Amino acid sequence: MKRFLTIMLLLALVIPASYAQKGLNVGGNFMYLSSSIVNQNTWGNGREYDYKVTTNNSFGLDIGYNFNDKIGLYTGFWKMNLGQDYTDSYDESNWERSVNLNYNVIPVMLKFSGTDTRVNFMGGFGVLFAMMNEAEQTWLQDGNPYQEFNDNEEEITAKDVTNRFEKNDIILNLELGARILIIENLYIDATLNAGYGLKDMNAVEWQTPNSDGVYSASHNAYAGIKVGVAYVLFGD
Repeated sequence: MKRFLTIMLLLALVIPASYAQKGLNVGGNFMYLSSSIVNQNTWGNGREYDYKVTTNNSFGLDIGYNFNDKIGLYTGFWKMNLGQDYTDSYDESNWERSVNLNYNVIPVMLKFSGTDTRVNFMGGFGVLFAMMNEAEQTWLQDGNPYQEFNDNEEEITAKDVTNRFEKNDIILNLELGARILIIENLYIDATLNAGYGLKDMNAVEWQTPNSDGVYSASHNAYAGIKVGVAYVLFGD
């Protein structure tokens, strides 16, 4: 990826560019992100673990229309991985827990950028409509699978936890960065992205109180670096 960006920047210096972006734009993107679940839910275990830095990714296709050279409306289809890793030490054991969430995502974003130079400020804001494919967890004690049941004889530590989460989420998304014009009708966006889920992600049946006996809604959150490449198929 670093070599690819270097080549694109060199091309931008030696090849004349057309700054027009009005029209239909298509492309793809990849984002390396740090994800989190705000307000931990232990599903009746009664012990909240320490949070670990959790890395994930998303990738997908973009399609949009620029109303003029500076502003446009975008959508597409992404695959996004979110979730949270945890760790703790107690009862003379080391504990690890990971919750991995996989979503199909349809973004609806308003984007704006400059066109005066080869490298311009760009930004965007909007919502991501996230539809869950699956949710899995691993729960380890000293590196070995751990098993525990709650009072309803439900396995707290089960691998497949898809039914414990809402099937859909609406995520506010903000991106800020640079648009690099490469050659005629071709550009790269390199942005910092941040998102926060508006909905309580826990299914009603699994909205369990925390260790203090109080229930707090859980929310998806992330921050990442996204690189996208797009081409203006037709337009002015």
